[in-house]
This record gives sequence, structure tokens and C-alpha cells, in this order.
Amino acid sequence: MDPGINLVQETDSKTVMDSLTRYRVMLEDTGFIGKSNGELTRTILAALRSRKAHTAFVWVKGHDGHPRNEEADRLAGLGAAKPVGDVVDLSIPEPMRLSGAKLSVITQKLAYRAIRSAKEAKLAPRRAASDNITVIAEDLRTACKHDTTEAVIWKSLRKKDVTRETRQFLWKTIHDGFMTGKHWLRPNMSDVLQERATCKKCNELDSMDHILFRCAARGQQEIYNMLQKTWELSGLQWPGANWGTMLGAACMVFRTRNSDARLTGSERLWTILATESVYLVWKLRCERVIQNNGKEYSREEVRNRWYATINQRLTLDRRACVAYLEKRALKPNRVAETWLPILENNRDLPPNWVGDCGVLVGIKRGR
Repeated sequence: MDPGINLVQETDSKTVMDSLTRYRVMLEDTGFIGKSNGELTRTILAALRSRKAHTAFVWVKGHDGHPRNEEADRLAGLGAAKPVGDVVDLSIPEPMRLSGAKLSVITQKLAYRAIRSAKEAKLAPRRAASDNITVIAEDLRTACKHDTTEAVIWKSLRKKDVTRETRQFLWKTIHDGFMTGKHWLRPNMSDVLQERATCKKCNELDSMDHILFRCAARGQQEIYNMLQKTWELSGLQWPGANWGTMLGAACMVFRTRNSDARLTGSERLWTILATESVYLVWKLRCERVIQNNGKEYSREEVRNRWYATINQRLTLDRRACVAYLEKRALKPNRVAETWLPILENNRDLPPNWVGDCGVLVGIKRGR
């Protein structure tokens, strides 16, 4: 395109438009530290600066029948479906390249993030983490019929629907960071410590896969059975319990039967139920092995712990709707869309049950 021609760029992304206009100076001054797709933004800004004519940006509403926007979405879908992504040239001519950040605007936080990013770029991928991510992606492909990238899986752990404690457990599990199974068989371990590598109940290697999905000790199977019965109240098919559906729960996609419309409320419900369930399996196992010297919980105890855990998350969601949280508050409609299908006596609840603390609600308990 002739760089001397005035250009009007249409986009349905206010984030992109603001990055190239309103926040351009700030991003360049801070060296794009911590900016998602920072190198791509840097390249686009350099290309805009090299033009000799004016460039204007116009925002258009996405998925609203705009011909050029619809065609852009179609092309983006074709690109996303490619097994191997196209190579995009992000090189910038030397006169147009801005490197580093201004000392007058950089903060200790930004400097720390820059140092950490530089160090992380030099680290080789952890083999166990790469293997676990591959398993999660394969399970998600089977369950949802779509591909999920490694970056999306890692980012999903930081969703607001995953509690901080559960997020830390998922992150360490994917990184194989817990002392389980083969880690007790290191040469420097004593015979007493090496005995911890074996599950006393099953007489098998007590790996994380065994603990979360295959151990015969009471707790794991009971929790997944309750999860299945509760999930089926939503009217959707049970996706099973495996690495992808449980540890990658925040990546699960559910759609309506007659269209491709996503069921965001159901996706949020699954994220909460699955992550809390798999974390409870781990907690009960640790309590059994470490605290109770191998004594198993009764089925009633496991049942009560699971229902208490899920009802606590329901209560937390309701409390997160209070007005004083302002922009951070959850929308009551969002909470109702998530929880209503699995609530006891859901047809008899008043319209304002989410925000009214005087209304007692709880999930349906199987008989």
C-alpha cells in the first residue's frame, strides 16, 4: 500500500485501538514491559510511524453484520484453524526501532518484570510440565472437539473463577512439583522415605495421576460421582474426569445443541465444580496419608466435605455481588446463570435471591 495515501483502519477491538493511539506513548516509554503481544504492537507502531500520510482508527461493533468485520473474522478463523501458524515478519527498520524503557517512567515493579521475563526466556521448558500440558491439551481436544494452546492452558489458571489456593495446586501439579511417586525414589533417599513412593492402599506407584484419578482409597471416586450427578442437573453431558477436564477445567467449552452459541454460565459452573473437586481429592489424600496415618474417611464424611466446599463457593459468589465492590463486583445475573440449574428448589427462589442474604440456598444433594 502506498504510504502516502490517507488510511482509515476499522477494528472491533478497543484494546488494539487504544494501544495504538491513547496508550502509545506510555507503552513506548515503558518498553512494552508486561504488554501482551508487545512485539506485535511495537512492529505496528513502527509501521504507522513510517507512513507519510494520516492513519485514522474507527471502532465498529463486532458480530453485528458489518461486511468487512465479518470477512476479517472469517479470515481469522481460517488462520486459527491452521495446524501450523504463518510466520509473521516482525522486523523493524533500525531508524524506527525504540528499544528499552525510559528511566524517568520505569518503576521497581516494571524493572522486576523485565528482569524476570528475560530470565524466563533463557529457561528450558520443564519436561514434566510439557508432558502434562500435552496430556491436558489432548484430553480437551477429545472433550470439546477443539484445539487448546499451551499459552491458553497456563492463562486459564489465573481466571477469577479459580481460587488462589486451588490455582497454586493446579500450577504445581502440572509442573510435577509435589513430592509424590518417583520423587521419593531418588538415590539420596533412605529406605524409609522410599517407601512413601508406593500407595499403601493399591500397592502402586503413588504418582499424581494415581492419586487424582486411579487410587482405590475412599474419597476420589466418591467425589467424582457427586460431581457427575450434580453436573448432570445442568442438562449437559458428563465430560468425564481426567487431566484435561479437571486440571484444564477453565478451558472447557460447552455449546448449545442446536447452535454454536457458547454456554458461558455452564462453562463457569464446570470451572468451579471441577477445580474445587480435584483439589479436594488432593486434600483428603494428604489428610489420610499424613494426618490420619492411612485411615480412610467414611463415605458420609467425604460427601459432607464436598457439599460444604461447593456451598462455600456458592456463598462466596453471592457475597461478591455486593455494591461496595463497585467494578470488581460480580453481576447477579452472572451468578444466577451459573448456579441456578443445580440449586435445591430453584423454581421457588425469589428473583433477588443472589443478593438477599436472608434467602438460604444450597445445591441439590443426591439421595
